Amino acid sequence: MGRIADNVRLAYPIVLSGLGLSIVQFFDTLMVGQVNKESLAGVAFASAIIIVFLVCGQGIGMAQTPLVGQAFARKETKRVAIIFQNAILQNIIIGILIVIALMILLPFLPYFGQEPKVIEFAKPYFIATALSLLPAQIFLAFRHFMEGVGNTKVTMAIIISANILNIILNYVFIFGKLGCPPMGAFGAGLATLVARTLMPIAYLIFILSNKKYRRYTLFFKKSNLQLHMQKNILKLGAPIAVQQTLECVSFSMITIMMGWFSTVVLAAYQIALTFFTMTFQISCGIASATTILVSHSYGRKDFKSVSMHSRTGVELSVTTMAVFGSLFILIPDFITSMFTSDKEVIEQAASLFLIAGIFQVIDGTQVTLLGALRGLNDVNKPMQYSLLSYTLIALPLAYILGFPLNLGPCGTFSGIAIGLLIAAILYKKRLKTIIIRKKNTIFAPSK
Repeated sequence: MGRIADNVRLAYPIVLSGLGLSIVQFFDTLMVGQVNKESLAGVAFASAIIIVFLVCGQGIGMAQTPLVGQAFARKETKRVAIIFQNAILQNIIIGILIVIALMILLPFLPYFGQEPKVIEFAKPYFIATALSLLPAQIFLAFRHFMEGVGNTKVTMAIIISANILNIILNYVFIFGKLGCPPMGAFGAGLATLVARTLMPIAYLIFILSNKKYRRYTLFFKKSNLQLHMQKNILKLGAPIAVQQTLECVSFSMITIMMGWFSTVVLAAYQIALTFFTMTFQISCGIASATTILVSHSYGRKDFKSVSMHSRTGVELSVTTMAVFGSLFILIPDFITSMFTSDKEVIEQAASLFLIAGIFQVIDGTQVTLLGALRGLNDVNKPMQYSLLSYTLIALPLAYILGFPLNLGPCGTFSGIAIGLLIAAILYKKRLKTIIIRKKNTIFAPSK
């Protein structure tokens, strides 16, 4: 039971943090859906594009966790500080580049094949949410440093607090309360911008006021901003970013394909996406905890623990996702009716939840296996597998099933599920291979 407890102890704050982010999306969808279905579809469309850039930035930032974790396990305090300092600078630069890229993309939104009314509501939400990605990226530097040293609770507290504020501001801005004019979809984006701006500020205040963590900042100096350290972080982070971006692009393309069917289908898919994204955060938390535990074990060269923590993470993820998947299959109408009274949307979303029930277990398995591989600094091969599974298999299959074979939205959704299943199989084989290889390399007799 100790191995499960270790994972749960680290995972539950990450899960709650991830759920907090998904709950904001939940309330965005819930509140904007009360305005009209065009606003809901606009938020879905804008989010499908923005999430690609958000996930790319997150992927690069995630490299910090295993690097810090391995140095922390070896009690190399100065090296932890150097990684942290360089990660802060790198995330600031990446955040600025992401915002610039999104602003360049803005004029091209009408060319994605969506209805004109959807684009009209999407643009203001897109602008506000795009600007929020800079503070969100800076926040990641603090988050992954703290996770690397084994503390996941501070991130949880800050994210939950920020999300409570976000939800309150959603109500005020979307519906025009407390003297504010009703802003609709733009109000949801503005609330996100305010909340995300406060998150890195809160983290900075915490670290500087806490002796245990402030000691790392004492090593901060200009000479520690090293090009080779920036390269090391980027070398590990870039493949993670590519892998996560490929998966995200696949989902975004599925969202765009749903818009090709109709506005009703797109709105229905947004409801389903909101729920399975929320439950997916549980697997992401378990995967992150697995990364931390595997990186600490790898830093100590304890490969028995590496295997144990990897296996435990997958078992936890599969069990949890099976429970939620069952609920999606058993009560889809009840879930859908929480968001809208539109009968067409309810009927369409309910059918998508049937696919999502099976999809949950597959997605949870593959992301947890990825977490274990990242703890071992193995990122290049998984990136190649993601290109094959998410892009070269899942997307063409989703299109073929949905359109030429006339299986509709459920066929399109099934295509991405099959791609993720292939990815999970490949990651499982890779994990077994890389553990044996690294163990043999470290313990090989010297010549």
